[in-house]
Amino acid sequence: MKPALLPFIFFLFGLFILNSGCMEPPIREPIVSVSDIALSNVSFSAITVNTTVTIFNPNPIGARVSRVTFDVYYLGDTWTYLGHGEQTGFDVKSDGNTSVVVPVNIGTAPAIGAIGSLVRKGSLTVRVNGSAFVDIRVTSFEKQFEQSRVINASDIEGIVPMAAIPGIAIHGTDNLGQLGRILGSVT
Repeated sequence: MKPALLPFIFFLFGLFILNSGCMEPPIREPIVSVSDIALSNVSFSAITVNTTVTIFNPNPIGARVSRVTFDVYYLGDTWTYLGHGEQTGFDVKSDGNTSVVVPVNIGTAPAIGAIGSLVRKGSLTVRVNGSAFVDIRVTSFEKQFEQSRVINASDIEGIVPMAAIPGIAIHGTDNLGQLGRILGSVT
């Protein structure tokens, strides 16, 4: 072997060793989903829809969600807008799931329509669709998500206040049909 070639080989070998320590796997896109949609604080004047958004980060480094934003709809005769949810500025752990619950408070008119639909049909289909903006080091992703859930009247029996309309007593889900007829004539 020629003596001038030996320093060049050592240089290439050293460069290879230095470079191999700096290599990292490429950044992979996170996965955003809705893991739960639940009704709480159900009344004729307001509803709260608690939406649990889960972000799976497959990367060995943490991330930051700058914003999660979504709209909530229910299926009556057509899809009807209920409200908007948003959460900003939270961290996402590396190699795992991070969940955040975002409550959406829904006002009187949409609440009456949704409760009326729930009572008439015995169930309520709720849809959430939106986007999460996830920042991972030098790149960011906008991840869209959508999820629907059917909520049965029996699922909310414990959180619906017992209501009394003048002259008509309503007790639990046994008389939901009666309430549905009343609401059907009001809406």
